[in-house]
Amino acid sequence: MNKLYKFIVGFIISIAGLWYAFKGVDLQQIKDHIIQADITYLFLAIVVMIASVIVRAMRWKLILIPLHTFSINPLYKSTMIGYFGNGVLPFRLGELLRAYAISRSKFISSSAAFGTILLERLLDLIGLAVLMAIVAFLSPLMEWSRNILFGLIIFTVCGFIFILWLGKSHSNLHEKVVHWKLFENKSGQTILHIIKNVFEGLTSIRKTKHTGGLIFYTIALWFMYFVCTYLVVLATKIDISWLGACIILIATTLAISIPSAPGYVGTYHAAAVYVLVNIFHVGVAESQAFSVLIHAIGYIPLVSIGFVYFLQSSIHFNEIKSVEIPS
Repeated sequence: MNKLYKFIVGFIISIAGLWYAFKGVDLQQIKDHIIQADITYLFLAIVVMIASVIVRAMRWKLILIPLHTFSINPLYKSTMIGYFGNGVLPFRLGELLRAYAISRSKFISSSAAFGTILLERLLDLIGLAVLMAIVAFLSPLMEWSRNILFGLIIFTVCGFIFILWLGKSHSNLHEKVVHWKLFENKSGQTILHIIKNVFEGLTSIRKTKHTGGLIFYTIALWFMYFVCTYLVVLATKIDISWLGACIILIATTLAISIPSAPGYVGTYHAAAVYVLVNIFHVGVAESQAFSVLIHAIGYIPLVSIGFVYFLQSSIHFNEIKSVEIPS
């Protein structure tokens, strides 16, 4: 029932987002704006987006080193499979699919891999908070984001404090709770083992000797996402500065954190249209065309490539049910 409730809520939010983004839509005008977009810039944006997955895989490799040293190829394929999963499955099950894909190497459990993915998302939040702080300092248009920025900073700081505490105490914690009546039976022991593996992956950063590399790749990722956004701005000939592209990137990133249908349909488009129309006073049809293109750049190539790797991996969706991560 909990998953059904989340699906219904996500579906409703996506429909609401689509309604907001495309109310009063003029399909002919949107089509004209899309046709007039510069193909060269769009192609470059696709290349940058695909290349960003390589950078993400390289960062994931550094996170995983305390657990196992992987080559880039399986990490890249697993990450692409994860993007495919997020594009076609609800509840961001792509992250689970990604963890399962890399666990098939037999060098790491899916639950420990999932813990490293949680850590990776925390690093992404830190990158977003830094970007928001820089743009808020440079642009008065970002005044609306101050409360969100404050919340992100508090969340990320608390997250790292929790990881540091967990890294020091989770072994002792395991020894204390292993004798609890709740964990005495086989199912309880299985759940406890899963939680311990997730904690192992989540706290792997404490053992890393590549802090500089993690910072570098996180900065590189956000720079590539900005370049991709700005290239679509150039392709559609929308008259906003690079700071405007940063604000669009921030707004759409925040939007995809809201529960929605697979592929962030609706929420992503609504955020892009809202920023362009209400903050930069761009035409509605032009903004709608931009939202379609920017979403397509981040969706179609990654989901298509991920689908190919998914087929090659011989993974079946029903296998996700057996992944050793509690829902």
